[in-house]
Amino acid sequence: MFSPDILQYILLICVLMVGAEICLQDSNCRLPNCYCGGRDTPGNLLPSEIPQIIVFSFDDAVNSENYQMYEKLFLNNRFNPNGCPISMTMFVSHNYTEYNLVRDLYSKGMEVAVHSVTHRTPTDFWKEASTEQLRYEIVQQRKNLAQKTGIPIQNITGWRSPFLQSAGDKLYSILQEENFQYDSTMTVATENGFSSKFWPNTLDFGWQLDCNVRPCPKGSYSGLWEVPVMMLEKPFAPIGCLYLDSCRPENKEEAFQLFWVNFHSFYKGSRAPLFYTMHSSWLREKHNYDAMNYFLLTILHYYSDVFIISYQQLIEWMQNPTKLVDINNFKGWHCPKRYLNFVQPFVDTNNVNNVNNSAANDFMRIPFLLSLLLIVLITL
Repeated sequence: MFSPDILQYILLICVLMVGAEICLQDSNCRLPNCYCGGRDTPGNLLPSEIPQIIVFSFDDAVNSENYQMYEKLFLNNRFNPNGCPISMTMFVSHNYTEYNLVRDLYSKGMEVAVHSVTHRTPTDFWKEASTEQLRYEIVQQRKNLAQKTGIPIQNITGWRSPFLQSAGDKLYSILQEENFQYDSTMTVATENGFSSKFWPNTLDFGWQLDCNVRPCPKGSYSGLWEVPVMMLEKPFAPIGCLYLDSCRPENKEEAFQLFWVNFHSFYKGSRAPLFYTMHSSWLREKHNYDAMNYFLLTILHYYSDVFIISYQQLIEWMQNPTKLVDINNFKGWHCPKRYLNFVQPFVDTNNVNNVNNSAANDFMRIPFLLSLLLIVLITL
């Protein structure tokens, strides 16, 4: 049998002979700027050496209707094993967005990405739009987010097309020209009902998986990451769901199993990143919200090798794969200073005044006691 390195070179020779061009990791594609994706792990790490990454993302407007849900689920003193707050990614469209709330969530560690100005219908618009129309939707919404929130424009690096409808090479040419880091529009289906467990890739060699929603990019876009929407396994069903919205559990137990079955499959398997993609409207049903909340609490309480992070943080790790034993030293996941005082010790607010008053009274007794001691000494 040939070694993997020899097989790779044989494959490369065959590719050159037929004139095709495919991605070969560590040969014609090297991290941190190029990654082939697929099932091979970055850095050739073993599953036991990889932190299990979970990424939650939400599409559309951010406003008072969903802000409180985001705050309770992600900002309620919830921390990854390295002591940094958990995070998620919001793909924000313009209509109905309250930008002061976007700014607040960003300041507390959430990622903000672009999801168009108009989010217009029909779906085919996003396939057939001209280059000028697409550029407006992408560039103007990025400007809206930066100007209305104060977020540095260079920190807004991701795009997702409405309805997950790609425009093919027109879309990716714009994203590369405008210095976006990644797209999250392409989709990956389940295989025989089970999650495909692929790693994201750069588009140096185009999109090399199945084209589920046409048109798909055929060109080469060096260094531009594609973080596809992965179809989730749906327990006891032959077909999964891209958005959690299209899975319709009837109660909290069914909703929790939707989270848990997928987590268990990834965690006990290859430990490829696990994506939960949704609209916040799915959480308006109480049993869905309660199930997600319980899932988060379970993960954060029992698993010291699972990290809930943003798309940007996922790419940072993939560019510099770091073993789990060294993860606390991985600079890409260090907390900004603004988080250092986020955790406050539990204080029974009913007794705060009593504690403070007691301390004050003790302090006030000191001069009296010193005076009494002085009198006694003089008398002696």
